[in-house]
Amino acid sequence: MSKNITQLHNISPDEFKEDILSGVRKELLNFSKKFQPKTESTWLTRKDVKEVLSISYPTIHKWCHKGILKPYKIGRQIRFKREEILKVLEDSSK
Repeated sequence: MSKNITQLHNISPDEFKEDILSGVRKELLNFSKKFQPKTESTWLTRKDVKEVLSISYPTIHKWCHKGILKPYKIGRQIRFKREEILKVLEDSSK
Protein backbone atom coordinates (compact mmCIF):
# COMPACT_ATOMS: atom_id res chain seq x y z
CA MET A 1 0.00 0.00 0.00
CA SER A 2 1.60 3.26 -1.12
CA LYS A 3 0.73 6.72 0.13
CA ASN A 4 0.78 9.85 -1.98
CA ILE A 5 2.12 12.88 -0.20
CA THR A 6 1.51 16.40 -1.42
CA GLN A 7 3.64 19.18 -0.05
CA LEU A 8 2.71 22.82 -0.21
CA HIS A 9 5.36 25.49 -0.07
CA ASN A 10 5.04 29.11 0.95
CA ILE A 11 1.51 28.77 2.34
CA SER A 12 0.45 28.43 5.94
CA PRO A 13 -2.20 25.91 7.01
CA ASP A 14 -4.58 28.80 7.77
CA GLU A 15 -4.05 30.31 4.32
CA PHE A 16 -4.62 26.90 2.72
CA LYS A 17 -7.79 26.43 4.73
CA GLU A 18 -9.04 29.89 3.75
CA ASP A 19 -8.33 29.21 0.05
CA ILE A 20 -10.39 26.04 0.19
CA LEU A 21 -13.25 27.74 2.06
CA SER A 22 -13.18 30.62 -0.41
CA GLY A 23 -13.57 28.21 -3.33
CA VAL A 24 -16.43 26.40 -1.62
CA ARG A 25 -18.18 29.70 -0.86
CA LYS A 26 -17.81 30.77 -4.50
CA GLU A 27 -19.33 27.50 -5.75
CA LEU A 28 -22.21 27.73 -3.27
CA LEU A 29 -22.91 31.30 -4.39
CA ASN A 30 -22.97 30.21 -8.06
CA PHE A 31 -25.29 27.33 -7.18
CA SER A 32 -27.64 29.54 -5.18
CA LYS A 33 -27.95 31.98 -8.12
CA LYS A 34 -28.97 29.15 -10.45
CA PHE A 35 -31.21 27.34 -7.98
CA GLN A 36 -34.89 28.15 -8.33
CA PRO A 37 -37.10 26.40 -5.81
CA LYS A 38 -40.38 25.13 -7.19
CA THR A 39 -43.37 27.15 -6.17
CA GLU A 40 -46.84 25.77 -6.03
CA SER A 41 -49.16 27.09 -8.70
CA THR A 42 -52.23 29.03 -7.69
CA TRP A 43 -55.20 27.96 -9.77
CA LEU A 44 -57.88 30.38 -10.95
CA THR A 45 -61.40 29.66 -12.11
CA ARG A 46 -62.93 31.19 -15.24
CA LYS A 47 -64.73 33.65 -12.96
CA ASP A 48 -61.39 34.69 -11.39
CA VAL A 49 -59.83 35.15 -14.86
CA LYS A 50 -62.86 37.16 -15.97
CA GLU A 51 -62.40 39.52 -13.01
CA VAL A 52 -58.60 39.79 -13.21
CA LEU A 53 -58.52 40.50 -16.95
CA SER A 54 -61.85 42.37 -17.04
CA ILE A 55 -63.10 40.29 -19.97
CA SER A 56 -66.24 38.26 -20.68
CA TYR A 57 -66.68 34.49 -20.68
CA PRO A 58 -66.92 34.39 -24.50
CA THR A 59 -63.62 36.29 -24.69
CA ILE A 60 -62.00 33.75 -22.35
CA HIS A 61 -63.26 30.99 -24.66
CA LYS A 62 -61.91 32.77 -27.78
CA TRP A 63 -58.54 33.48 -26.14
CA CYS A 64 -58.21 29.81 -25.17
CA HIS A 65 -58.77 28.77 -28.80
CA LYS A 66 -56.30 31.42 -30.04
CA GLY A 67 -53.67 30.24 -27.54
CA ILE A 68 -53.57 33.48 -25.58
CA LEU A 69 -54.78 31.66 -22.48
CA LYS A 70 -53.85 28.10 -21.57
CA PRO A 71 -56.66 26.24 -19.81
CA TYR A 72 -55.96 23.16 -17.68
CA LYS A 73 -58.64 20.56 -17.25
CA ILE A 74 -58.68 19.22 -13.71
CA GLY A 75 -61.36 16.57 -13.53
CA ARG A 76 -64.44 18.18 -15.03
CA GLN A 77 -63.30 21.70 -14.21
CA ILE A 78 -61.23 24.22 -16.15
CA ARG A 79 -58.52 26.10 -14.27
CA PHE A 80 -55.82 28.60 -15.21
CA LYS A 81 -52.42 29.18 -13.63
CA ARG A 82 -52.32 32.55 -11.86
CA GLU A 83 -48.78 33.36 -13.01
CA GLU A 84 -49.74 32.74 -16.66
CA ILE A 85 -52.79 35.03 -16.35
CA LEU A 86 -50.66 37.76 -14.78
CA LYS A 87 -48.18 37.40 -17.65
CA VAL A 88 -51.02 37.88 -20.17
CA LEU A 89 -52.09 40.95 -18.24
CA GLU A 90 -48.52 42.24 -18.20
CA ASP A 91 -48.03 41.58 -21.94
CA SER A 92 -51.27 43.35 -22.82
CA SER A 93 -50.18 46.49 -20.98
CA LYS A 94 -47.05 46.88 -23.13
